[in-house]
Amino acid sequence: MSRMARITLLFEVILAVMLAMSIAEMVDYWIATAFFSMLMMTVPVILSVKNVIQLPWPMVVSIGLAFVLHNLGLVTHMYDTAFWWDKLTHLVSGVVIASLAAVEIILLDQRTESILIPPRWYIFLVPIAILTLEAIWEILEFFVDQTLHAGMQHSLADTANDVLTNLLSGLIGGLGVLIYLRRHPPDELMTNLRAEKLVKWFVVRFGEPDTL
Repeated sequence: MSRMARITLLFEVILAVMLAMSIAEMVDYWIATAFFSMLMMTVPVILSVKNVIQLPWPMVVSIGLAFVLHNLGLVTHMYDTAFWWDKLTHLVSGVVIASLAAVEIILLDQRTESILIPPRWYIFLVPIAILTLEAIWEILEFFVDQTLHAGMQHSLADTANDVLTNLLSGLIGGLGVLIYLRRHPPDELMTNLRAEKLVKWFVVRFGEPDTL
């Protein structure tokens, strides 16, 4: 069993326990969240098996940690009893999303010679991507609250704090990419990602390099 498979199995077991706790409490939102988390946790393994992309194992650990912290906050009521728990989960998940956004930008940068992104620009591009996704998430939270009365949005101050926390996540992610690219060439990352099939999909969808 590969390292990624072992990591995924570990987090799936933890999430399964939380799913059982959610079912015992009969809270629809908790159940849906745990089930969705278990499904999403399999995505990195599926992408690896299909030879689409091989995410670095630290990123897979971060993804699992983000799902576990969120579900743990629900089943233990930490979201209600610890004011900092919401900030912790947003920070961790924000760093994960920032890393994924950075990988996508690097893939685009490497796919075409007409686009050349200096490493220092990731400090700006990654936070912008995170803030865009954060806006979408806040809209989703509002929709869930209106339909399921889940209480995801507590106040305007809570929403503003979430945005600021994810901005910090984006800055951390962008700085991390800058440090990585100054120590490792992008070609090395592309080799480790094994994203040839994904690059071929870009070519089929958007054409050969320099035709974007």
